[in-house]
Amino acid sequence: MALFNRRRDDADPLVWGSRDNPERIAAAVNRDYTTADIPVDPQGTLYGPVAQGLSLSGPMASPQNVKWNSLTDLGNFAAAGEVEQTLTQVWGIEDEEYWFTVLNRLVAGQYGDSIAYHAADIRTAAKRRRDIHTPDDNTWAHELTAESDRLEAPDGYADALIEAIGPIRMAEQQLRAARLLAADEEVEALSGYDLVRVCNVARWGVAFGWGGPHVVRNVALAARDSVLANHSSWRSYALSVTAGRMVTYPDTYGREVVDAIEWVRPYLDSRNSPWNHLPFPTEPVLGND
Repeated sequence: MALFNRRRDDADPLVWGSRDNPERIAAAVNRDYTTADIPVDPQGTLYGPVAQGLSLSGPMASPQNVKWNSLTDLGNFAAAGEVEQTLTQVWGIEDEEYWFTVLNRLVAGQYGDSIAYHAADIRTAAKRRRDIHTPDDNTWAHELTAESDRLEAPDGYADALIEAIGPIRMAEQQLRAARLLAADEEVEALSGYDLVRVCNVARWGVAFGWGGPHVVRNVALAARDSVLANHSSWRSYALSVTAGRMVTYPDTYGREVVDAIEWVRPYLDSRNSPWNHLPFPTEPVLGND
């Protein structure tokens, strides 16, 4: 599961996405984000690989008043019992060992809808190899089957990849309605949704006593290197965050279109955004060992 701007339970009568009427979506789309405030620690890391990695968590961190470049700041999660509730009840993490398991899965893009993530990656690779702009569904399905065969994947895996085409297309339509994606444009990846969460989960575990700030630093570097695999820019990453969220949780968090807009537009548009002061990573900084 995941936590976003607000938590719901069975007693909450609010239906997912019910507040996202056309007027509210239009207001979020048309808002001027160029001076949007983004919480920052002036004593924290502002440049270099660690800052690049920490900034990946920003769209999820800022709505909770977390300083994007801090290894330990909790923002709204500093309230008594908030971190414990978030880790145990929302994420199902009850011990240090599983916390590290979740961190590793998030960095690897294996926590959300990893099959859909893979389907998007295969499409992007095929577009580059074939030098085509937007493959049709038949071409995409052919590439998915071919890649499944090449990997000698288990029976049914190719079918599962092909089944992800519809949800990905639907997410892209939602992004076009939110004016985040052009009419003839497709997302490069979906795994940004895991990367936007990983440093946040790392901070919570550190606050709970499962590690020191160095864990967040190391996670930030690992996330920074991971984003290189299938993203080409901060904008590509922002689209990946939002589309990945929509595909992973289509009936809950993914229906919150205004939240998606308000997560990424400040980071794309604001003069205060680290993305507008940091270059997008181009080379890994960690070794393979």
